[in-house]
Amino acid sequence: MKLIILAAGRGSRMGKRTENLPKCMCKLAGKTLLTRCLETLQTAGLQMEDIGIVTGYRSELFTIPDIHYFHNPNWASTNMFISLTMAEKWLRTESCIVCYSDIVFSSQTVRKLVDSTEPLALTYYTKFWDLWCKRMDDPLSDLETFRFNKDNYLTEIGKKPTSIQDIAGQYMGMIRFTPTSWQWIMDVIKKPLPKSIEKLDMTTLLEVLVENGHPAKVIADSGLWLECDTETDVEIYEKYYIKELS
Repeated sequence: MKLIILAAGRGSRMGKRTENLPKCMCKLAGKTLLTRCLETLQTAGLQMEDIGIVTGYRSELFTIPDIHYFHNPNWASTNMFISLTMAEKWLRTESCIVCYSDIVFSSQTVRKLVDSTEPLALTYYTKFWDLWCKRMDDPLSDLETFRFNKDNYLTEIGKKPTSIQDIAGQYMGMIRFTPTSWQWIMDVIKKPLPKSIEKLDMTTLLEVLVENGHPAKVIADSGLWLECDTETDVEIYEKYYIKELS
């Protein structure tokens, strides 16, 4: 099992924190997001040599030994899917968990994806509403739809919700791909897409896969999970989740 961390973007909404650092090198309660990510992965049983990081902005600052590095030279003008394709050699040949670099998560989340036998699987966070209510006054203005059927296969993601009933969970930025599901992706990107390949994000990619009949298993998770989009997020998390982050 390989794991790919997508860390190419700058994260401009983090303000001064990313003037000279990639977003994943910003600190949350004394540790960088990247350090927290790597520590969690090791606790989950992954070895450093099985971890790859897709870099972009300030790639020269990534100097962790034993890790494999991929690089998106066009990070400033492309979105996550293009960054992901930089690791295509891994994705074509073996199972890989793909992980955002600006999230905090638990080792149990990783293990759930490692243990999955599905060609395509993703975790969703069950405690999203409480988290979003801390982050913003109007959670529905930022949240997206997330629906699945009785067999726990994704049916809808990424649309504008009209009520909390449209949101059965929060996509966590963690997906398990296999060579089979990677081939699904290679097939669907040949068809008309809602966005250009260069601007294709992971949520839209999942939506396209589902619409083309490819099953994506969803796995519930209630462990600590945080998404660091803005400077305010960091301040809120250090206020409300400092014990969990210690």
